[in-house]
Amino acid sequence: MIGRLLFLLVLFLPLPVAAQQSLEGAWALRLDGSIVMRWNLERDGGDWTGSWVKPDSFASDGVRFANIEMPAVERKADKGRSIGEWAELTFDSADEDGNGDVFRFRLLSSNRAEMIYAGTGLPPYTLERVVEDALLGPFAAGRVYGGERISPGRPGTSASPPAARQPPPPKDEPTQGPPAMIGR
Repeated sequence: MIGRLLFLLVLFLPLPVAAQQSLEGAWALRLDGSIVMRWNLERDGGDWTGSWVKPDSFASDGVRFANIEMPAVERKADKGRSIGEWAELTFDSADEDGNGDVFRFRLLSSNRAEMIYAGTGLPPYTLERVVEDALLGPFAAGRVYGGERISPGRPGTSASPPAARQPPPPKDEPTQGPPAMIGR
């Protein structure tokens, strides 16, 4: 009798761990201790659906984020699909440029995922699993969140691909001007 109970216990112990081996759930881009954006991913049959929670406005070169203005806004995905081990969510454009935002997600471990902002040439982001209603922030006025700056594209566009990175300016020269992309 005890042997059977132990056997059943061993069978059911992996269930919570296995449940975490899925892209379903909430994923955050955390930079310098603050959640800058969050995506909630859900299975919709064989495809995907979800939402994107982001600041109302921000400036970014794709690596650094500044001028972050709250409140947070949530956008529902207009389309979702599976591409092999990747989940893809598309958010149609809300402005006149007509370019939508396409994000692809792939599970790296139970608490880490890789996200590609498709069509931008930006390197992949590493996201962390968070609770579904994790709040964005905290944000300090005037602070820049993120790593080393990469070369910007023209204003209003995403940054240049990583292959086009420029060496940092000499210490006696001023740094580059405004960010390459304004959040939408």
